[in-house]
Amino acid sequence: MKELTFHVKGSSAEPYEVIIIKDGDSLTALCSCPAGQHGNYCKHRIGILEGKSAGIVSDNKDSVPTAVGWLAGTDVEAALAEVREAEMHKDKAALATAKRRLARAMNS
Repeated sequence: MKELTFHVKGSSAEPYEVIIIKDGDSLTALCSCPAGQHGNYCKHRIGILEGKSAGIVSDNKDSVPTAVGWLAGTDVEAALAEVREAEMHKDKAALATAKRRLARAMNS
């Protein structure tokens, strides 16, 4: 099992903690923000998995590409692709469903 922890600036005074865990073919992404704590879609986790280091306040921004590499071939990657497809087609119902599916995939 491999694990990366990032601290990300959010709307709270204290940074949120994003933990990315790779265990075999499984990827889990957790966030301490309110959405992440409730198992919902979270922009902090998605940003890191999309390779964005903006907002990271911990000293490991250079680990973002490692987290992105862990995404390949996982159910999280497939669910993220569904979100992007729904966004591209501006399909609000499909987007809501895809975001729920992605949140479940990241929490499992």
